[in-house]
Amino acid sequence: FTDEENKWLDQVTYNISHVIQNRYKQAIARFALFQACIIKRPYNLFHRANLYMRTARVDRTFGNKTTWDTPFEIHFRNFIAEANAAVFNNGQRNEVIQCDALETPTGFDLVYVDPPYLNKKGTGVDYRDFYHFLEGLMMYDDWSNYIDHNSKHRRLKPEKSPWVSSTAIIGEFERLIQRHRDSTLVISYRDDGIPSKEQLLQLLREHKKQVYEAAQPMQYALAHRKSHELLLIAP
Repeated sequence: FTDEENKWLDQVTYNISHVIQNRYKQAIARFALFQACIIKRPYNLFHRANLYMRTARVDRTFGNKTTWDTPFEIHFRNFIAEANAAVFNNGQRNEVIQCDALETPTGFDLVYVDPPYLNKKGTGVDYRDFYHFLEGLMMYDDWSNYIDHNSKHRRLKPEKSPWVSSTAIIGEFERLIQRHRDSTLVISYRDDGIPSKEQLLQLLREHKKQVYEAAQPMQYALAHRKSHELLLIAP
């Protein structure tokens, strides 16, 4: 972001952590902050040092420059309003936890799984690399200790994840399914990746008597061929 925008981000990030005392209001503020950061980025990602795409004076055939140039404060307030409009009381005690998928509690009625996608070539979606900036805002006071200064876009120091490894991802799916075998399992994935639809169905059928499947054709940005979004349901 620009120097002026970075100053705004510094101030707001500090205020969320040190001025706002209510943790629910902190959560809404962080949601709004992260959405504002995403919407002002080309491709809505942080995996490249491409501020120049916003600031260059060139003819454009794509990209929402109006959105990019809208001040952070306006985006922030809009997303605050959006979040507040979505809050309602369902009469239940609700809890959000943060941990590895294989360390979550068990015994839920339903477990929905939407893991990173690994294509047939073994190239995965590394969310830590794509959204490292948002992770940094979450650990703002210690952020500098985790930055990879050898990278142009100042990403976080890489951490290996089995979910982006073609040799390990099937084992992760197997362990996750086995862990939550007593719950209704719903898995969202694509039909052209690793593991394949057939492999996922086989893993589910090892623990479930019935597995239902649905598919929706999708055309992804920058992709040259259509694939299908899968929804596998195993009660």
